[in-house]
Amino acid sequence: MNPIVSIIIPSYNYGFVIGETLRNIQDQSFQNWEAIIVDDGSRDNTAAVVRQFVDTDARIRFFPQENKGVSAARNLGFQKANGKYIQFLDADDLLSRDKLTLQVDFLERNPDTDISYTDHIYFETNKPDIHYPDYEMNHHNWLPKIDARGYEVVNVLIYSNIAVVSSPLLRREIVEKVNGFPEYSNYTEDWEFWFLCAVNGARYTFLNHPDALTMIRIHQRNTSRNIQIMQAGELKYRKRIVANVQQSAFLSGEEKERLLAKNEASTHKLYKYMMYHANLASPEQLRTMYGLTSFKTFVSFYFKALNYKRKALFKKSR
Repeated sequence: MNPIVSIIIPSYNYGFVIGETLRNIQDQSFQNWEAIIVDDGSRDNTAAVVRQFVDTDARIRFFPQENKGVSAARNLGFQKANGKYIQFLDADDLLSRDKLTLQVDFLERNPDTDISYTDHIYFETNKPDIHYPDYEMNHHNWLPKIDARGYEVVNVLIYSNIAVVSSPLLRREIVEKVNGFPEYSNYTEDWEFWFLCAVNGARYTFLNHPDALTMIRIHQRNTSRNIQIMQAGELKYRKRIVANVQQSAFLSGEEKERLLAKNEASTHKLYKYMMYHANLASPEQLRTMYGLTSFKTFVSFYFKALNYKRKALFKKSR
């Protein structure tokens, strides 16, 4: 049996690297794949680069759309996919040569696993042979390595993401079950997608093999996001966690209570950090913080933050 793997690649102005990504796919030891590139309204040469590959390799297909965001692009790619297995891949990232071979083999032999995920490395474009286990290049491997479903997986995802988007290989049924990526999510779409899979009963299994890796490129395009905007996106996502946990049929009442308490604590901690580091003289930042919580919570943390900043200023003046 040789199942098809659908590799779904959203691209927005990545014409400068997408050719390398497509050559990387063509070099995979597993060859029964289709690559679906969704151009999310690029204004560069993405279309010209990709069409050169489309003209010479029937496995590669190209679908342009107006700019709707990465989640919408992935969802369109999934609608066009024919594969038994789904590999999401950002247009600037790469896969180790045997990643698909090893993961397909694992999923074929382990029908109880819905999502096989692997380790990752980060690399800089101008230094491709130097690898890091984390985005900040601090030599800290943040990846949780589990084999579980239900509470254990959801408990991990309450605190943080479980994998970069190109690490997992998924059975198409789980993508269908959660209706793809959440198009309403900003900056947390990958994390929220894995969470939705988990509360819908997906079994995650880490494949511990040195030849199964995804390689994440570090460059200026993906380091320029405003940290406060990303944190605001996380707070909005944490509000949605409540409904998703409550509606899950794969969690007991006691498990739901524990998870919701942990989510509330994480929400409180993040909001406190954001308020304490906000510019309280900025109406724009205050409007943002006000929109993320209740009036009572906003006022309480506003005065706590003022007191925190007052104490910090006093310490500096001594």
